[in-house]
Amino acid sequence: MKRSQSFMIAVVVVALTSATVAALSFSVGQPASAAGPGTVALTKVAGGFSRPVYVTHAGDGSGRLFVVEQAGRIKIVQNGIVLAEPFLDIHERVESSSEAGLLSVAFPPDFATSGYFFVYYNHKDRNLVAPPQEDNGRNGGYDTVVARFRVTADPNRADADSEERILLRNQPYTNHNGGLITFGPDKYLYIGLGDGGDADDPLDAGQNLNTLLGKILRIQVGASGTYTVPPTNPFVNRTDARSEIWDWGLRNPWRYSFDRATGDLFIGDVGQDKQEEISLHPGATPAGLNFGWDCREGSVDHSGKSNAPCNGPFVDPIVSYGRSEGQSVTGGYVYRGQTYPNFYGRYFFADFVSGRIWSTRQEGGGWSPKQLELTSGFPVSSFGEDEGGELYVADYGGNLYRLVDDDAPAPALGGSSFIATPELVAAGDAISYTLALRNGGGPVEGTVRVTIAVPSALTYVPHSLAATAGTANDSAAPQLTWQGTLLTGQVVTLTYQATVDNGSAGPVPTTAQVTANGVPLLSLTAPVTVTPPGGLAGDPDFVLPGTQRGELEHAIVDPTSCQSCHTEPIYGAWRGSMKSQAGRDPLFWAALHVANQDIENAGDFCLRCHTPRGWYDGRSVPSDGSALLPADLAAGVACEVCHRMVDPEPTGGEPAAVAADTSIRAVISPTLPAGHVGSGMLILDPKDNRRGPFTLGTNPHAALGVENTWRTDFLGQGGDALAEARMCGSCHNLDNPALSWDGETGRYVYNAEDVPAPSFAKGDLFPIERTFDEWQLSAYATTEGIHAPQFAGSKPGGIVRTCQDCHMPRRTGPAANGSVTRDCTTNGCLPEHSFMGANTWVPQLLQDTRWRLAAPDDATQLESAVLSARTMLQAAASLSVTLTTKAGQRVAVVRVTNETGHKLPTGYPEGRRMWIALKAYDAAGKLIYESGAYDVATAELVADTQLKVYETLHALDDGSGSPAASFHFVRNNAIIKDNRIPPRGYTQAAFDEPGLRPVGATFADGQYWDDTTYQLPAQTASVAVALYYQTASKAYVEFLRANGGADGNTLGQLWDDLKSPPELMALAAAPEHKSFLPVVSMR
Repeated sequence: MKRSQSFMIAVVVVALTSATVAALSFSVGQPASAAGPGTVALTKVAGGFSRPVYVTHAGDGSGRLFVVEQAGRIKIVQNGIVLAEPFLDIHERVESSSEAGLLSVAFPPDFATSGYFFVYYNHKDRNLVAPPQEDNGRNGGYDTVVARFRVTADPNRADADSEERILLRNQPYTNHNGGLITFGPDKYLYIGLGDGGDADDPLDAGQNLNTLLGKILRIQVGASGTYTVPPTNPFVNRTDARSEIWDWGLRNPWRYSFDRATGDLFIGDVGQDKQEEISLHPGATPAGLNFGWDCREGSVDHSGKSNAPCNGPFVDPIVSYGRSEGQSVTGGYVYRGQTYPNFYGRYFFADFVSGRIWSTRQEGGGWSPKQLELTSGFPVSSFGEDEGGELYVADYGGNLYRLVDDDAPAPALGGSSFIATPELVAAGDAISYTLALRNGGGPVEGTVRVTIAVPSALTYVPHSLAATAGTANDSAAPQLTWQGTLLTGQVVTLTYQATVDNGSAGPVPTTAQVTANGVPLLSLTAPVTVTPPGGLAGDPDFVLPGTQRGELEHAIVDPTSCQSCHTEPIYGAWRGSMKSQAGRDPLFWAALHVANQDIENAGDFCLRCHTPRGWYDGRSVPSDGSALLPADLAAGVACEVCHRMVDPEPTGGEPAAVAADTSIRAVISPTLPAGHVGSGMLILDPKDNRRGPFTLGTNPHAALGVENTWRTDFLGQGGDALAEARMCGSCHNLDNPALSWDGETGRYVYNAEDVPAPSFAKGDLFPIERTFDEWQLSAYATTEGIHAPQFAGSKPGGIVRTCQDCHMPRRTGPAANGSVTRDCTTNGCLPEHSFMGANTWVPQLLQDTRWRLAAPDDATQLESAVLSARTMLQAAASLSVTLTTKAGQRVAVVRVTNETGHKLPTGYPEGRRMWIALKAYDAAGKLIYESGAYDVATAELVADTQLKVYETLHALDDGSGSPAASFHFVRNNAIIKDNRIPPRGYTQAAFDEPGLRPVGATFADGQYWDDTTYQLPAQTASVAVALYYQTASKAYVEFLRANGGADGNTLGQLWDDLKSPPELMALAAAPEHKSFLPVVSMR
């Protein structure tokens, strides 16, 4: 029996119902071994359709896809969502059995303004129009209707009662209806009709020019009336042919399409029992081509032809295939999208029965053999094209897929930015907004959409919305929209203006939502803080010298804008560092609550260093951080905090930078104390001029609106060590501005309220942390430096001098992508922005979503930071032990040597500690003594008389002579213990300052080690020693749990499940041996 199209559909239905397992054994997107460049795959866009047979777009810029269901409905897919209500529902008049149904929709080029469109369907009534004479009275099918409909006031709903029929054709049989209508590049409507049905073309329609059957028609339609025939049609004014005919000799042109670049017409014509074919009508070729049916089937003679004359000439197909590969061709499209360059110019087509998808491309004067791209595993009923030229595949079983290239890189929009200038404003001020969409990865599939809602505290300036590409729309202001494409490396800039309404005050953030296919929702926030009358000032008790809030002409840029250009050792390493996470640190937020409880508004002092982006824009008021934006918290110590920093002391650099720095220092008030940095007393360039270690011939940031990119010694590399390290000292010397030295009482006492501290000079305020001063007085801070290759990374010679040499180890490679970049691939000059420290606990806490500011998206970088911290700890100290006998007593002497350029450990005092764990064994290997034992269950050190813990303890001293240890860091005014090991170059005279001198320990000049003597049992035969470090002790965490408010309570809960781990720094044994497992197993 010869197959008809209706039999083909029946076969598929049976396959899906009675042999589902076999039908689904093909995985969607299973690539073929012979695939061409790129790997073709399918990604699901939407599902839940009922027998979808066509997909297209409206050409109106809306980005919508219209999916035609055979039963008589058209559904809309918008942003990947199928709208609940159909665009058009005419199922009550559509016959959808066999090959009949609602088969296609076509939108005219002026649809966006005219609102009318056309559909092709088969009507339930077989007698809308009488059979024409050439059908010999045959009336067995369902009449073809091409009708015009109109859209209602709702652009997503058409008026089903607005039907105007423009072409009717009685159908002699139930199959071979064709069914596709589309507008060609010439704006005429093309209509595909099959030969009328049954097998072997019994009416000889394919070769009969007096019937519309077996043809592609071309007509002119408009907003009213039926149709006219274009005068350029090939058979106009002939009495032996219908003037509507464009091409002929077709069996069932189920799906055809125009190449939007060339105008070529590709026709998928379903065969009978020999060949399926793709035929081509080149755009430059005269019309009236005869593709041979029913004299020929594909490229071979049709033996079952009836009485049709076979005079030709016939046009052979460009592709044909036999029944072993498929049994019903589904014509497709030439890919002209911009997302997948590997696909460009390839014509994709498929087979309904086998589900195979092939491609062919033009080669020389012909077309390449078809390439099997993938086996879909479902009946491919149609291809479709969106407005951008991306291709879609309709699964007759109910799903819609997009054709994608698995080899294409993923889009990367993370470098996009949204800024407001200025960020600190008052009522009546004008604000300029700039949204820069940056794609640092592969092209975005289809249309990118941006929605911006202007807040109620602002008034949009009419007609100010503009874009460098795509379509911007402010007709629905205050909601602003944009849509367009975003290719690899492309930057699209949107700008608009708004004014501040009277009565507005406080933070007024504006959020832009960016949506696109295959890209996670991107939300970008442009912060603005409206200053009320009288200003938005912090507590004067915590006013410090340097740049003040509200003094930046250009706000600190969101660091995510740096991601699109800068490489992993720069942006990626920073993302995982505690610099980046400074605004999210749960320890910090619990301590902040304590600080605010201890001294009103003390948190403003803390936020100055931890969230400088928000602080400089006035969002640290109130001091609990509640006015900070998510972007402020995510930015932490943002890139520009350092790269816009000005040295408080005159230093060198490019002449323009030196001149700018001089003028900026001249207007700073209050001025910084001479010879002392710290406490976040930063000087920042009020404009977005960026500084770095390298001289670049071209400003790489010019496209971002940055006027200058300079080299300065302050951010230098290998020049002035003191200047370079002074940058780090800006935060890593820390004084308490609420406590000043009182010579009369010999104590640090509270300053007068509501006024700044009387002096900010070194020693005048209580020292919380002195890491920079420790370095400055060490042997590292010399011209010779110290040979420490364990810290130096790729730095030639392994000599380290500055903070950056150790904590930003040198690497090889480029600092940024693009033509303007310092090449460090050979000389190891690339400073890794990991800011390696010793904190291994907080990066783990930040991955726990129970914490309100968790950063699970940064998990990879945070884990890398943990590993870096462990590397740093293991390089920071060396350990040795000797075992001797004295007066019948076994004695072990443990030496811990400080290999760093500061005290060991260093940094803030609360909870940080380092200790020696020693185990003694008898000759049989039995443990007979232990000091420094750590109880894993309780997270406490077991007390013993010889326990050595290195730490600094601060206390409350009320003058009674008995200061009490305390974790109230903004109230503490005394240091009662500091036995931390000094660095190389230590002298008692140089370190005889508050916060530097040892307390409860003595070190000789030049001593950078500590010896601890242990009295051991006489039967001791061997000892094993380990040095451990812990970020936070149980005592500190329990203090924060009890006193740190809600954040402290959450921190306590996190501690219960993940305690701050003791990190192994070094091992030693006497006599020397290689197995340290009895000591190491601390967890």
